Amino acid sequence: MSSEKRALFEQLVDEIRRSQSATDRYDQAVADAIGLNRTDMRCLDTIQREGAVSAGRLAKVTGLTSGAMTAALDRLERRGFARRTADPADRRRVLVELDPAFGGVVEDFYGEHMARGEELYERYGEAELRFLLDFVRQGRELNEREAERLERSNRDDGAPG
Repeated sequence: MSSEKRALFEQLVDEIRRSQSATDRYDQAVADAIGLNRTDMRCLDTIQREGAVSAGRLAKVTGLTSGAMTAALDRLERRGFARRTADPADRRRVLVELDPAFGGVVEDFYGEHMARGEELYERYGEAELRFLLDFVRQGRELNEREAERLERSNRDDGAPG
């Protein structure tokens, strides 16, 4: 790898890390503003992206135990952001869906982000967007695999957490 390519790669990695930190900071500020914790926010994000999901799906995405997931869902229901409903395909199963009140929270805190994102991505062509999508997707998949591996190792080793 040329020294210029290496320098660009290092700058890219640095910017990704800075972006992750900035996103985490903003999401924490939103969580603080609405009285939730970051795990609760990750649950809401998953429900918003995927639609009504089972508690088991949320536990898998967040890495929570079933007991911790029950506590998180209790908090979200108390705050009026999510609700448990019977699965129409299997009445024995419970799904978790967003309460309509949560839509206002999204607009209040993330509406401007979404609008600016639209402006930003209008600057790029389809090929560039496909490249960015592939790059970001592969990075996410790597992080998901490694998180699962480490969580499994932590449970097997009896590590706290």
